[in-house]
Amino acid sequence: MPAQSVKFERERSDFFRWKSQAQFMARPKVLIARQRPQHLLRYAPARFKVEEVTQMSGLIDAMVNRMPNVVVVPIDFPGLGGARGIRDVRRLSPATKIVVLAPAVDPKEELEVLRRGAKGYSGPVGTDVLFKMVDKVQQGEVWAGRKTIGALLDEYQSAGDLTPREHSVTQSDLQKLTSRERQILNLLSGGNSNKEIATALSVSVSTIKAHLTKIFRKLGHPDRVRLALAAAVGSSATGETT
Repeated sequence: MPAQSVKFERERSDFFRWKSQAQFMARPKVLIARQRPQHLLRYAPARFKVEEVTQMSGLIDAMVNRMPNVVVVPIDFPGLGGARGIRDVRRLSPATKIVVLAPAVDPKEELEVLRRGAKGYSGPVGTDVLFKMVDKVQQGEVWAGRKTIGALLDEYQSAGDLTPREHSVTQSDLQKLTSRERQILNLLSGGNSNKEIATALSVSVSTIKAHLTKIFRKLGHPDRVRLALAAAVGSSATGETT
C-alpha cells in the first residue's frame, strides 16, 4: 500500500476513534438511587451513562462531583426525608433534573415534589419506561399527570410567580417565532401533550419536539411547565390567541 494511502487510513482511523470518544463523553449522565443495587447499567440505552448509588452519602458525592444530567430517586430513599428533601438535593446540583419514584402514585405528593423542583414523578415502572421518562425529562419535558401540572400552573398564576412584564411571552417574543411555532406554543399553553399537539396539527411527534426545541432556545424557557405558563400569561396580557 502506498505511503500516502497508509497515512490517510491512519488519519481516518484516528478521526473515528476521536469521534467515538467524543460521543461517549457527551452521553447524558444519569444517576439512579436505589436502596438495593439493580445493575440497571446493563438495561440502559447506550446513549446514557448510568451510575447507581445505594446510600445518601453516595448520592451527595455524585451530585456534587459529577453533576449528572438527571437523577432518579425514590421518595422513600433513606436520608432523603421524603418530598421535603427534594429541594436539598436540587441545591447540590441546580442544573440536574430530578425524577422521583413512589411506591404508588399520590396526587398530593406528586404536586409537592414538583413544587420543590422535581421534573418527573411516577409510581413503579419497568426499565423501559424508566429510561423513557429519563429521556423525556433530560430533553426538557415534565413527566407528571396533566391534572397535577395544571394545578401547578394555577398555583404559579395565583401567586404571581410569573408576571406579564418580566417573565411572560410578550408580543416581541412572539415575533421571533414562525407561524407554526406560535400555533404550537398556543396549544402548549392550553396544557396539551406533544402527541395531542401533533394530532391537532397533523404532524409527527418528533416534528413537534423539534419545534419545541427551537422555541425553548428562542424564548429562553428551557422548562416546559414555565414556558406553558409564560405563554398563557402572555396571551392573556397581549390578547394573543393564535
